[in-house]
Amino acid sequence: MTKNKIYFSCNNKLLAYNRAENGTIETGKKILSTDNALIKSFALCDNYIISGDINGVINRWKIKNNQNDFFFERLKIHNLHYEIQQINATLQHIIAGSGNSIKILKYTDDRKGCTVENEILCGGAKSYMQSISFDPIGTKFAASSVNHTDFYCKSSFLIYDIDKSYQVINKTCDDCCQQLLWEDPHTILMCFENSIKKMDIRTFDIVRTWDSSKYDRLFCCSSDNMYTFMTGHRMVVLWDQRQSVTIQTYVVDKMYSGINSLEFDSTHMYAATEYGLFELNFAGKDHFDHKEIKKFFGNFY
Repeated sequence: MTKNKIYFSCNNKLLAYNRAENGTIETGKKILSTDNALIKSFALCDNYIISGDINGVINRWKIKNNQNDFFFERLKIHNLHYEIQQINATLQHIIAGSGNSIKILKYTDDRKGCTVENEILCGGAKSYMQSISFDPIGTKFAASSVNHTDFYCKSSFLIYDIDKSYQVINKTCDDCCQQLLWEDPHTILMCFENSIKKMDIRTFDIVRTWDSSKYDRLFCCSSDNMYTFMTGHRMVVLWDQRQSVTIQTYVVDKMYSGINSLEFDSTHMYAATEYGLFELNFAGKDHFDHKEIKKFFGNFY
């Protein structure tokens, strides 16, 4: 999410919606959609998007304006030849994860594409990459993978310093870590199925825990990197880090599907489910479902 755009992946496509000055999605403006790009994961980096697909292809996407229309310009910059489950990027590096393997790629330029600098492992051979998050400086990243069995779920968690080629920490947790959010250079929010934990990486201690078990399974989280964060369950839950209890809940989807990703700013929140993209304000009264726009802009889908 940016001030002017919302980016969203659905049915292997990448879509972009314009936002009005007040932050709401402009239903009468342009809606962009890629072709069937097989996108598995994507990351917003500066003024372009880096995506990883089912076949292992890494693409760079940029919105272009040719006076009559907007369109996505796609540039293939690398191929890992296996499904990319998670991807994140800075202006210098791209981190792509699949299984328990994480490839660190140096992004040189558009002509040369990427070169693989290193490969590290997070978890065992049967692990599945769940989340990758860069620190605000872009020199370290945190990653988590999960290993499900019939009896338990364990997560592997690591922090890696790219500049020093050094694993700062590599540990196992007896719970499923759904998402990592690096809030500032010293703290990471760890989003588990039934709780949110804050880690201070200077000591590697969990300094705060919020119990979210009464809201059913937790799928994702988002933060303003100050005091407020939101979690996605089968509803959206608003939290203040200075309190132990929640502030507000918001019902998003009457179909009761889980919220796969979540973003918010000071006026609006955007929740992505398997049924579509929903926009709500903090009064909880208005919502926007991207499926309804097909009636007006079917050519973009």
